[in-house]
Amino acid sequence: MLQSLSNKGRRFSLSSQNFVWVILGSLLLFSAVSSPIFLTFRNMKNIFLIQPVGLGIASLGQAVVMISGGIDMSIGAAVSLLTTLAAGFYKAFPETNILTVFMVITFGGMMIGVLNGFFVVILRIPAFMGTLATMSILQGIIYFFTKKPIGGIPKSFRYIAEGKILGVPVSFIYFVLIFIFVFLLLRKHKIGKHIYAVGSDSYISQISGIPIQKIRFLAFILGGFLVGLASVFLSARMGGGGPTAGNGYELDTITACVIGGIALSGGVGNPVGIIGGVLTLAIFSNIMNLLDINPYIQMFLKGVILILAVSFNRGQKKK
Repeated sequence: MLQSLSNKGRRFSLSSQNFVWVILGSLLLFSAVSSPIFLTFRNMKNIFLIQPVGLGIASLGQAVVMISGGIDMSIGAAVSLLTTLAAGFYKAFPETNILTVFMVITFGGMMIGVLNGFFVVILRIPAFMGTLATMSILQGIIYFFTKKPIGGIPKSFRYIAEGKILGVPVSFIYFVLIFIFVFLLLRKHKIGKHIYAVGSDSYISQISGIPIQKIRFLAFILGGFLVGLASVFLSARMGGGGPTAGNGYELDTITACVIGGIALSGGVGNPVGIIGGVLTLAIFSNIMNLLDINPYIQMFLKGVILILAVSFNRGQKKK
């Protein structure tokens, strides 16, 4: 029974991923024709190896939560808080080594996941409202301590975003390692099968002996951990953090997941599709900026893309 529940996600996600690759291919073609700058080596490197890394890792965290049947609206505020924490930590303790700050940020992400899990799983608040409460709490904490961006991230820490190993950007290696971890966890490990099963049908999962409350709580912790890893990269790339560093990330991660075939209802999707969803958003933002499109029009078009993706996925599910 458990196997059938997890296979349900696999069957549906295949057709959804066809959708994301069609969208991605069409957008690539449009972008190549629309701007001579788009296909330059520097721009391609930025789009495929650097720009999507932070959003990609955060979207993996959102995906884990969504597959379990939840949603995380606190990701943007979490990124803002964690990048601010990284910058503030280095400002207070300039000689701190990279590993210490790395552990502080990832642990902070996990604690945010614990808070979300407490609200949603223990207090039984709907995920949308519970994580919105977390968002408000985190924003309050940030603005209590600072209302301005904080810099001061040292070059040694920025190596995560700017360094190279044998000519390959460290940021790309960083993302690939994290993606492999999430892929193996969701698609090959028992925990991943349980996450799919709980998101697909919590009642059948419960009578099958799956501890659904623990799995949902664990999904939020894993999601928070991945947002922490995303914040490590983003603080390194920005050279600091601040109250607005994560603005829009909650919507962007949801959009990337839905475009990539992760169902809002839970239990459906494949991490591979998220790569397509994230690249779609990265290319979209890139070409809009190259064409000097008004930012408000970009927001409008991004909303249209989300509606189309949700509509397509719902249509596939009915089939």
